Amino acid sequence: MIVKPLDIVLFCTYFILLFFSIFWLLVLFFSEGEKEKKTLTRKPFFTTIVPAYNEEKSIVETLTSLINLDYFKEKMEIIVVNDGSTDNTKTLVEEFITNNPDREITLINQTNHGKGRAMNVALEVAKGEFFACLDADSFVSQNAIKEMLPYFEADQNVAAVCPTLKVKKPSNILQKVQWFEYIINMFYKFLNSKVDCIHVTPGPFSVYRTKVIKDLGGFDEHTITEDLEIAMRLQKHHYKIMQTFDVIVNTVTPQTWKALFLQRIRWYKGSVDNTINYRKIMFKKEYGDYGYLRMPTVILSGIIAVILFATLFQDLVTKIIQWVASLAAVNFDIWTLIKNYSFEFNYLSLPFAKLFIAATLLSISLFVMIYSYKIVQEKINNHGRTLTGLVTYLFMYGIFMTFVWVYIAFIIVTKKKNTW
Repeated sequence: MIVKPLDIVLFCTYFILLFFSIFWLLVLFFSEGEKEKKTLTRKPFFTTIVPAYNEEKSIVETLTSLINLDYFKEKMEIIVVNDGSTDNTKTLVEEFITNNPDREITLINQTNHGKGRAMNVALEVAKGEFFACLDADSFVSQNAIKEMLPYFEADQNVAAVCPTLKVKKPSNILQKVQWFEYIINMFYKFLNSKVDCIHVTPGPFSVYRTKVIKDLGGFDEHTITEDLEIAMRLQKHHYKIMQTFDVIVNTVTPQTWKALFLQRIRWYKGSVDNTINYRKIMFKKEYGDYGYLRMPTVILSGIIAVILFATLFQDLVTKIIQWVASLAAVNFDIWTLIKNYSFEFNYLSLPFAKLFIAATLLSISLFVMIYSYKIVQEKINNHGRTLTGLVTYLFMYGIFMTFVWVYIAFIIVTKKKNTW
């Protein structure tokens, strides 16, 4: 029996995915539960930084969500960094400050230097013992500060706490697909938090201990994913990153496949870059599961996607060549082939091994999805999320992400410069 390269790749991929699935299931059912957090016993000063670049459509709503936070307003400040906006962002923020004279809101204007620089400029004047970044396209629930600060009191080694991210009012099919994706990602964040493996502190309202970030030199101004880089740096210095599901941040997501493609290129290319930069963490005993598992899989997932795509593409090209050769043998008399075609089905000829693999992976995916709803306390039919969105996520999103990784591989091979 001849073993095809495609079969080898498929079975190797299945083995790797099954290994990680079993590992995370063991984490889910046999690891310690979430440690009980303390109640908030004091009133530390809190700073929220809002980096804004051409955010006139959402900046007022974002700032409104911040002044409505359930926290002591005399212990809060908001710093908006206008990062060289060319629209009406600056004027809207100034009007908002004028209309809310009882709130401590500062506007800093700078030429466009990116989010990393905006964060560091704000940190230079921030008074908060703790701070959060809130992207100008995101909106935070009122209980955020009071729910997140107790994690820091419970453990002085905690340097960051991440909220639960959800898609704000998904309207079209693509945003509904992203809604499913965000829910699934929160489940994996839940598992990663159980073994101290969180590798990214998302831009929308992750809370940090200010002194720790300043001691580590602030945010990296050159990376295209500063939220991932700072999380890796915290892990490198053995700080803890916690995940809470009691705080919801709703964020606006891309509405077109092109916009989503560009966003994911930036995210995952940044993941690769930072993983390479912190490669010395990999397979180091002192970093535990983070070094042995989390760091390698950041790149491994991309490698698997690229190899799988290349193998499938080669198999497809080979079959097309064989098909064309068969047609050439009968002088491309397609009509005669159609007339003489007869359908024959042999049950024993079915690829049972491949069907078993597909059924296993689909079953695991459905289990993960169902458990994800439980973790984030959501219902699948909320806000009109449709069966079409679910089917698109299950069967099409993986193909989309494969093309993302293939393009990233192209960027790396051609040494194309990051343009974000």
